[in-house]
Amino acid sequence: MKKQTLSIVSPPFDEFQPVLWVPPGSKGAKDQKSIHSVTRDHGVNGRYFLHNQNDEINEGRNFLEKVIVEYRIGSISNDLFTVGDFFDVDYPFDVKAEGNIMGDMAERIARRIVKYFLQHHSKQGKTGGIFDHRFNLTERNNFIVNHTDSFILKIQKYPNLVILKKTGSGKYGYENIKELDGLFDYRYKRQHHVLVLESKLDKININKTDLISNLFVPLRQFFPKALFSYILFSDRHSLFKKKNYTKLRELKERPLSIYKKLNESDIGVLYFTFNESRDDFERIKNHLITQYRSVVRLDAQFYGKMVLSDRKIVLFDEGETPRIKLIKDARYGMWREVKLYHKRK
Repeated sequence: MKKQTLSIVSPPFDEFQPVLWVPPGSKGAKDQKSIHSVTRDHGVNGRYFLHNQNDEINEGRNFLEKVIVEYRIGSISNDLFTVGDFFDVDYPFDVKAEGNIMGDMAERIARRIVKYFLQHHSKQGKTGGIFDHRFNLTERNNFIVNHTDSFILKIQKYPNLVILKKTGSGKYGYENIKELDGLFDYRYKRQHHVLVLESKLDKININKTDLISNLFVPLRQFFPKALFSYILFSDRHSLFKKKNYTKLRELKERPLSIYKKLNESDIGVLYFTFNESRDDFERIKNHLITQYRSVVRLDAQFYGKMVLSDRKIVLFDEGETPRIKLIKDARYGMWREVKLYHKRK
C-alpha cells in the first residue's frame, strides 16, 4: 500500500509529517493493519564532549567563559554549558535535582540541533529574527517580544520564553500560561514560518488541548500571517513503539494523538530524536555535579575508576579515556592538573 501523508501542512516541512501505510508482509486485505510512521528525522549528527577548567579548549578564556560541556555539529563548536552557567541556572547541582539537570541539557541540545537544522534545511529558506531592533543582548531577560490586548510573549530567562495571559490575577494582572523551550522564525520563499520547540527527555506528559488554547491561540495573535509547526524533541523510545521502532518508527498513541489534535488546526508536527542515550545524559549530569563541586571548592565525587601511584592520579568517567590527570610536584609536594590532549578537535 502506498504511504499517505496525513498532514495538510505545506512545504518545506511536509515530508516530516507522519504517514499512514500498511507495512509489507500483511496477509490479505482483512489482515492488513495501517500504522502511522515518521520517515524523516532532523539528520543532524551532533556529539557532546566533557571538559575541565584546565583543558586546552579553555586556554585564554576568562573564568566564567570556561566550557564544561561542548557540543559539536560538524565543524561548529557550541559551548553547551560554561562555568558561568553554574551561577545562572535556578536548580541545585546534586542528585536530588538530576531530573532538572538532564532536562536542561536536553533543551540546550535540542535548541542547537533545531537551529542548525533550519540553517541547512533548504537553499530557499533562511532563519529570520523573532526579535526587533529594541532587543538588547545584554538586557535580554524580561524583554517583551510581542503583545496583544490579552497576551504577552516575553523572554523570562534567555533563551526561554513565556506566554502571559491577562486574567486580572497574579502579578500585574497577568498569569503565566505556557513556557516555551524554543521559538524559531523561518522564511521559506515568501512564506513566514514559526516553529515552537518542546523538549521531553522522558514521559510525553503534554496536554494537547492546552497546546491549542495556551500556545497556538496566542501565537496566532502575535504572528497572524505565519504558518506554525510544533517540534516535539524526545527520546526515540518515548515517541515510537518498541517493536521494530528503528525500522518502522511507528508512533505511540500519545504523540500520535498530539499530532492529530494539532493537525485539526493546520499546525504541523515534527518528531525529532536525541542522538544521545539515557546513559549519555546521566554521564553529562554526573560530570556537571563533579565540576560544580570543583568550581565552588566542595568535595568532588567521581563516577568511574581511578589509577593511583606515588606521583600520579588518573580519574576516568565511566570509560577507558582519562577525564582528569593529576601529577605530584616533586619539589613542593603539591598536586596539579595537567592538560589532556586527547580532547583536542
